[in-house]
Amino acid sequence: MKTESGNCYETAGNYMVDRCALGRSCKLTLVHAEVTGQGPLDGLKYGHAFILDGDIVIDKSNGLNIEMPKQVYYLIGGIGANVYEYSFEDFRQKIMEYKHWGPWDLETESGY
Repeated sequence: MKTESGNCYETAGNYMVDRCALGRSCKLTLVHAEVTGQGPLDGLKYGHAFILDGDIVIDKSNGLNIEMPKQVYYLIGGIGANVYEYSFEDFRQKIMEYKHWGPWDLETESGY
């Protein structure tokens, strides 16, 4: 599901599918979190999706190619308690239930 603000949910979901499908063992975690914007979005809180591979965040949304330590990414994005993590099996169940990339459980302060 692509929104006006970007393609993060679809991109993160596709990343999971590409690396975890076909019964392969998968240690990746899909994350839906409320982040705090910077630059033109300074201070705006909105929903965002990315992948965790252990303690490394992978964010390929909107043409980005970010890989950085979770601690740094969470600090930069102002990510706090409003975070939902999904294993590949959890992700599959949510996709089947809702028929879209997300967010499924995340509600943000701004509604985005």
